[in-house]
Amino acid sequence: MKYFLALDLGGTKTSAALFTQEGVMAENYVYTVASKTFHGESAVYENSKKALEHILDQFKVDMSEVLGMGVGCPGPLDADRGIILNAPLMGWKNFPLKDRLTQDFQIPVRVDNDCNLGALAEQRQGCAMGLKNVIYVTVSTGVGAGILIDGQIYHGKTGGAGEFGHLSIEENGKLCPCGNRGCLELYCSGTAIKDILVQESRKGTKGLVFDLAAGNEGKLDAKLLAEAAEQGDAFSLALFERIGERLGYGLSNLFNLFDPDMVVIGGGVSKSHQFFEEALLRALKSRAIGYVQDGQIAYSSMCDKVVLYGACSLIREAVEKGEKSCHLLH
Repeated sequence: MKYFLALDLGGTKTSAALFTQEGVMAENYVYTVASKTFHGESAVYENSKKALEHILDQFKVDMSEVLGMGVGCPGPLDADRGIILNAPLMGWKNFPLKDRLTQDFQIPVRVDNDCNLGALAEQRQGCAMGLKNVIYVTVSTGVGAGILIDGQIYHGKTGGAGEFGHLSIEENGKLCPCGNRGCLELYCSGTAIKDILVQESRKGTKGLVFDLAAGNEGKLDAKLLAEAAEQGDAFSLALFERIGERLGYGLSNLFNLFDPDMVVIGGGVSKSHQFFEEALLRALKSRAIGYVQDGQIAYSSMCDKVVLYGACSLIREAVEKGEKSCHLLH
C-alpha cells in the first residue's frame, strides 16, 4: 500500500493526516496539536514535524511507503519554491519549508496557501466537484480566498492572489493591521465578532450572549454568539444579519470580477451560516451586476479537514504528473 502525508499548518492549530494513494483519508483520522505560535521558527517547525511523525507512528507506516507530502500554510509564500516569505505568527521570514521537509522526510513535498488548497479540495471532491471556476472563501480568524480558474490555482504575479479579507469596503473605515482602512475582515471575521461583542459588552448592551459570558470577556466569541442565536437572542440574530450583509457585499465583488461557477464558504464562522445566509444572499444579489443563483453559494462540508484534503490533492496530482519540482535533489 502507498500513501500521501498531508499537513495543515495554521496560526492556532496544526493538523496532520495520512491518505491512501486513491485520496481517501486513513480511518478518517486527524491528529491536531496547538501551533507553537510566537515561539520562534524552530519551535513551529519541530512541532509540525512531530505531528507528521505521530501520524507515521499511528499507522505504522514506513517512509518507503509514502509517495509524497502536501502542505497548506499561511502566506504570503512562494508556492513553486515552497518558501514562506513572511509569517509573523510563526516567526518565519523566507523560511524554506519545502526544502526542510524534503530533507527530513526524503519524499517529494508541495506547499501552497491554505485557502488555495481549500478551493482545490472543494473542486476536486467537494461541493464544487467538476466545476471549472471556483472560489473558496474562509471566514475564521481572518478572511481569505483561494481562486481556481479553469480548474487550476490562480496565484497571481507574486503568489499573493486571494487576499479577499483586505478588500476595502469602507473608504474611511476601521484601521487594519495591514495598514489599509475598512478591510472586509474587520467586519465579518471571527476576530471581528469577538471585538464587536467586547465593545458592546463594555457599553452595557443587553442580550443573551452577554448573559452566557457572565462577565468574562474571554468567552465572547463567534461560538457563544451562535449558541445565543440558537436560542433566539435578538441581539445575536441581528449581529449575524449584519455580518452576512457585509460578507454579501464583499462576495458581490468576487462575482463581478470573476463570474465564478460557485463560491464555497468555509472556516469556523461558516458553521453558523443558517443565521446569516439570507442576509448574505440579499446583499450579494443587490450588488452583483449579473444574476446570481442561490446554488452558486455553498458551504463546505469538509469543514476543518478541507485543507488536508486539498494538500493531498496537490501532492497526489504533482506526483502523478511527475513534475520536476517534485523530484528529490540529490
